[in-house]
Parts: sequence; structure tokens; C-alpha cells
Amino acid sequence: MSVTLDTLLLRTKELTKTKLREPKTSSILLISVAITMSIILLMYVGILYTEGMMKQYSACTDKIVGFEQRGMYPTSGEFRLALSFCDS
Repeated sequence: MSVTLDTLLLRTKELTKTKLREPKTSSILLISVAITMSIILLMYVGILYTEGMMKQYSACTDKIVGFEQRGMYPTSGEFRLALSFCDS
């Protein structure tokens, strides 16, 4: 019996798997800044949207109140009905 010793061969077709690394401080900071900026942007857009809707509602009610003062709505029911159109 003879013992043969195998030599190490270079394995070029095998890929080594990389180990999972802990996230670096810079990437954590970058993600935190991105999340903060997106929250601020969403809040700003929401405020602008609601402000525009409030101005539109105010202009509608001012117009209807002006018509009511000129006597275009003889009953309070018609006036309330006209004001209800501003809500939509």
C-alpha cells in the first residue's frame, strides 16, 4: 500500500462567500439623514396642501356670504345649501 499526498490546487471556479459585516457609522448616519429629510418633506407638502384647501374654502364661503348679503338667498335653508357646496 502506498500513500499518496494530494497537493493543494488553485480553485479558480469557486467563489468565496463574504461574511456579513456590521454597518458602518457613516452608512447609519446617511440613512438617518435620508429618513429625516423625507419626513420633513412630507410634512411640508402636507402643510402646503391643507393651506391651499383652507384658502379655497375661505374664498368660497366669502363669495356665498357676499351673495347672501345682497339678498340672493331668501331663506336660511338655501344659504346653508349653498355653503354645503363649499365642502366638496
